[in-house]
Amino acid sequence: MSHDKIRDATRKRMAETGEPYAAARREVIWEHRRTGDQSPPPDPRWFAISFRNAGLDRITFWMDTVLGGGPGRSGVEVGPAELRVRMADFKLTVPRGSIRSVTRSRARLRGTTGVHVRRGRLLVNGSAEGLVELAIEPPCYTGRTLNTMFVKEKVSSLILSLVDPDGFIAAVQRAGSQS
Repeated sequence: MSHDKIRDATRKRMAETGEPYAAARREVIWEHRRTGDQSPPPDPRWFAISFRNAGLDRITFWMDTVLGGGPGRSGVEVGPAELRVRMADFKLTVPRGSIRSVTRSRARLRGTTGVHVRRGRLLVNGSAEGLVELAIEPPCYTGRTLNTMFVKEKVSSLILSLVDPDGFIAAVQRAGSQS
């Protein structure tokens, strides 16, 4: 499918459903794959962590890249049974049954980026834009990684910065309705 056809179909879907451009475009492409010769989209859906490199020092950017993070490599997979968060060497799996709510977050980050845990609140971000918050009950626990200073931490709230926060919220709600 050419770029022009994708763009036109996306705009038509946006007018019909009211979805944001990124979500409508993804659905148009997946629908084309389902009806074409290609196989249907994989069950887990990938949502990239949003990054803003302005303001990051070279060492932070370099370390993030060395540890396997950075734009295009950090994100969240949404599946019917669990969510898998990945940023650099940090990984967290959240069972779908533990997610009580998912909403846009109004957290004020004051310029911090990376992976931070404090009092049960986990922040995984590369920027202050596109923040989404998940309430988790019963809480889950982080692994022992460099990002958590090798301490296992309880997580009852998860805040993510995402490129497509509205698409993520819709995917989590869809996945929850299937369970």
